Amino acid sequence: MSTVYREYINGTVFTGEIKQDIEIFLINHNEESTYHHTLSVLNESVRVANIFGVDIELATQAALLHDVSKVIPKTDMMRIAQESNIKILEDECHYHRIIHQKLSKDMASKIFGCTNTDVLEAIECHTTLKAGANILAKVLFVSDKISWDLPGDHPYQEAMRSKLENLDLDGAALVYLDHVWGQRDKLKLVHPWLIEARDELMLSLNDGYESSIKTSIA
Repeated sequence: MSTVYREYINGTVFTGEIKQDIEIFLINHNEESTYHHTLSVLNESVRVANIFGVDIELATQAALLHDVSKVIPKTDMMRIAQESNIKILEDECHYHRIIHQKLSKDMASKIFGCTNTDVLEAIECHTTLKAGANILAKVLFVSDKISWDLPGDHPYQEAMRSKLENLDLDGAALVYLDHVWGQRDKLKLVHPWLIEARDELMLSLNDGYESSIKTSIA
């Protein structure tokens, strides 16, 4: 187990059962709200994974591990990331909070022993998504956004659910990416990965639309 995270695992007795260990880990660090969010994401991830034929066990692992870095104070995230040799983009230096997705991936591997590359990739981009993301990453990304318990009305969440009901996972992801893009002038950072993911999905969905038009004409 990595010494970088020693201060966050001291006093924690792991059982080897991932769901129980996540509960112990987050609750021990007074992250009850993160734990409850994690359970919501877990339930949604399993539901969405079932719709799209994604391995339920992998979806479960990704959901349970995606926010484990929330135990690290925002003021310490960059230091820990550097000590753990995590590659940091220049843009991320302007908004340290965004690197929690990379920290969660690192902790999933070094603390919880996750070795599945699809799970680790999904965790790494669960906040921003990224171009070329695997289907598990899209399941986690969409489930995370739908599961946010936010005050007020958030039409994008309902729009995402509607896309899923129509078996359009990419469309659901694009709804949220468009939502962020529409607020780009108000945000501290629009992550390069998010921009690239949005561009890729827009191109892919547009190509699919044009292809369907040509097929119907033919």
